Amino acid sequence: MTQPRRLRTPRPPGRAAGVVLAGGSGTRVGAGINKAFLPLAGRSIAGWGLNTLAAVEGIGILVFVVRPDDLEHARFVDSRETEHPLEIITGGETRQESELLALRHLADRIDSGAVDTVLIHDAARPLVSHGLVSAVLHAARESGGAVPGIPALDIASAGPGHTLAPGADLREDALVRVQTPQGFHAATILDAYEAAARDGFVGTDTASCAEEYTHIPVTWVRGEETNFKITYAQDLLLAQDVVSALGLRTG
Repeated sequence: MTQPRRLRTPRPPGRAAGVVLAGGSGTRVGAGINKAFLPLAGRSIAGWGLNTLAAVEGIGILVFVVRPDDLEHARFVDSRETEHPLEIITGGETRQESELLALRHLADRIDSGAVDTVLIHDAARPLVSHGLVSAVLHAARESGGAVPGIPALDIASAGPGHTLAPGADLREDALVRVQTPQGFHAATILDAYEAAARDGFVGTDTASCAEEYTHIPVTWVRGEETNFKITYAQDLLLAQDVVSALGLRTG
């Protein structure tokens, strides 16, 4: 049975852009397609995050970055699973190249001031909440850059020979596990990525590039345990359990 086409509503005005990256594969999940397009409680994994970002006040543009092989899947998500239109572009060979291509896609609107903040999110984190996205957007506008993080209370210092370092005293807030979306002042992060491309610098995430090429303080807001990344088959099963337990709706 073909899923009916969703009624589209105009994008609300907003000067922030949401970028959702879906450049992964389904290998470790055990699937034959990109994991972002696997079903999760009536909608694709990617569709969950896209709809959450779309519902946040202030986000006026949604850019969906996919592999060339996944364009048809992305168009299906756009036409059948999201209430607001997506700007679908193809990404690069690496996460950083995909982020750069998304920023270049937005460059004219960044230069004109139509886009002042960019939030970059992993499609493989489908259960990010409306509140967390809003908090990152607010913090990014306040400080220039913000990421969600969870204090890493289960981290210990390693010593030699697979031992734990004696007397290690890590403050509870010394280390955080960083999540997405990561939000930044749009013009600043665009310049940072262009500089990184010229230098051949490859960071681990958006924040690492910002820390290398900007002077803005990257603040962190409290993340959520349910905002986990789907990497393995058990993660997808856990996501299904979370959706059921919290009574989340597909819209």
